[in-house]
Amino acid sequence: MTLIDGLAAMGPLLRSVVSDGYRRQLQVAPASYSLYYWLLKHAAPVRGLTKLMLTRMGAKPLARAISEHAPDVVVSTYPAITVVLGYMRRRRMLDVPAVATITDMTGLFFWAQRGIDAHLVMYEASVRDVERIAGPGSAQVVRPLIAAEFLEPREPAAARAALGLPRRGHVVVVSGGGWGVGDLAGAVDELARIPDTTVVCVAGRNDAVRGRLAERFADSERVRILGFTDRMADLLAAADVLVHSTGGVTCLEAMARGCPVVSYGLPVGHAKLNTRRMAEHDLLALASSPAELVGHVERSRLDGAKRRQIDVGARPPDAADIVLRAPLRVRPISRWRLRAVRALTSTVLALGLGVWVMSTDELDALAAVLSHQVKMVPTKVDAVDIVVRTPPSEVRAVALRLKRDGIEASFASTAVPSAATLRVLHQLGDDAVPAIDRGSMLGWIHTAAELRRDARRLHLGRHFYYLEPSDPSFGQLVLAHVTGAQGVTGAVQFRREGAAFSRTPGTGDIVVVRLPASAGAARAVSRLVVALRESRLSGVPLPTTPI
Repeated sequence: MTLIDGLAAMGPLLRSVVSDGYRRQLQVAPASYSLYYWLLKHAAPVRGLTKLMLTRMGAKPLARAISEHAPDVVVSTYPAITVVLGYMRRRRMLDVPAVATITDMTGLFFWAQRGIDAHLVMYEASVRDVERIAGPGSAQVVRPLIAAEFLEPREPAAARAALGLPRRGHVVVVSGGGWGVGDLAGAVDELARIPDTTVVCVAGRNDAVRGRLAERFADSERVRILGFTDRMADLLAAADVLVHSTGGVTCLEAMARGCPVVSYGLPVGHAKLNTRRMAEHDLLALASSPAELVGHVERSRLDGAKRRQIDVGARPPDAADIVLRAPLRVRPISRWRLRAVRALTSTVLALGLGVWVMSTDELDALAAVLSHQVKMVPTKVDAVDIVVRTPPSEVRAVALRLKRDGIEASFASTAVPSAATLRVLHQLGDDAVPAIDRGSMLGWIHTAAELRRDARRLHLGRHFYYLEPSDPSFGQLVLAHVTGAQGVTGAVQFRREGAAFSRTPGTGDIVVVRLPASAGAARAVSRLVVALRESRLSGVPLPTTPI
C-alpha cells in the first residue's frame, strides 16, 4: 500500500485554495463557509464551476502521480480528490477501480461521484443517498475507518489511570478537531461548573487557541488543556461524554468507544447539516446554546453506561476486504462521445468568440483598416462634401433650404426616401446614400442584406458610399466591406447643440451633419450655412462612385 497526498499531487495552488482556504474560513469567517456550502448544495452553476476548477487543474497532475506507482486500485479519503478521480475514471485517465470513503452523512453531492466504482460509507442511512447519485450498487457499509485501537476493548478506569485523570467523578472531553476550531472556551466555561467533573480540552494543532485556553484556565484544577495528541483512544475510553465542534471521524471514534457525543460550537456549513442529520438518527445530541450543552452532557453522562455497550464493528465488513475486490463498475464514456464533446465545446467557444468579436466596437484600429473609412474626398475647388443625416420626413425641407444658399448635399437615412422625394433631390443636385445604425447585439448579421436592399432602391452601383454609425460593431464593418460599400465617417462633425463644427473644415473634408426631427432642424441648417460661409467653403454631395 502506498500513501500519497492527493492535494499536493494536484499542485500547490489547488492545495492552498482547497485546504488552507477552508481552514482559514473556519477560523476567521465561518459564516462565509456556510454561504459557500449553501451555494454548492443549491446552486448547480457554483457546484459545476467548482468541479470544473478541480478537474481541469488537478486531473492531469494527479494522473501522473498515480501512474508512478502502477496501482491495482486507488482509494480517496477526501471529497475534492474523489471529484477528480471520478472525472478521471469516466474519461479513461484511470483504468483501475476507484474507491472513495465517505465519513459524513451529508454533503454527498461531493462525496459521491458517478465515476467512482465503490463508495465505502459508515452509516446504513447513507447507502440510498449515495446510490441515488452514483448508481445502484455503488455504496457499501463498512466498519468505521478509524485506527484499530479504537475498536479494542479498554476499561475506563485503566484509561483514566494511564492519562493521570481522577478515578472518581466524571470526565468530559471537549474537542475542536485537528484545527482546534469552535467555541472551545465557551464549552469549557460551562462544563467546568458542573460539580465533580473534569474537563479535558483538545485544541489540536491550533497553538494560538491552545495558548489562550491554557492562560484562561491556568488556575482551574479541573480543566486540562491539550494540543494535538495521539492518545484520543484513551481519552475517549476515559470520557463519559465527548463534546465536539465539527463531527466527522472523531465522532466515529467516540461511537466505537461507546462514548456519547454532543455537538456544539461550530454550526456552519456541512458540519451543521451533518451533525443535524446524525442527531436525527440518534447518533449524537445537538446543542445550540450553553444551556442545551450542559443539559445534553448531563443526560448523556447518565446514559453512558448503556451506550458504552454498543459494538459498531461487529456486523459491517472491513473496508480492506471491499477495496481488494473492488469491481470495475464504472463504464467510461465512449471515445467518440469524448471527441464529440471536445469538438462541440471548441465550436461553441469559437462561435461565442466570433459573435463577441463581430458584435464589439473595441477593435477600432483593425476595423478602420478593414473598412477603409473615408473622411475626405480630394477636390480642386473650395468645397466640402456634406452628408446630412435626418429623418426621411425632413429630407425635402432641408434640401430646399440648403439649395437656396447654393449648398448641395448627400442625404443619409436607414429608410430610403420616397420616389417623389428622390426626384426632388435629383432636381436640386443632391443625392441619397444608405445609412446603418448600431442596432442590437446581433443586429450586424443583417448589415449586408440591408445595404444591398437600399443600394438597389437608390439605383447605386456595385460600389457605393454609406454613412456609418458613430460606434459601429466589427461585424457591421466586415459585412459592409464584403458588400462593396465604402464607409463614411466624416472628418468633421457639425454639432447642432453648439451650432459649430467639431473643428475647422478644410477643402475636401467630409462634413457629417446630424439633424433632429423637430423645428430645431431649420435653425441648425441656418447655422450650418453661416458656418460654411465663414469658412469660405461651398457644399457638394459625395461622388456617385467611391474614389
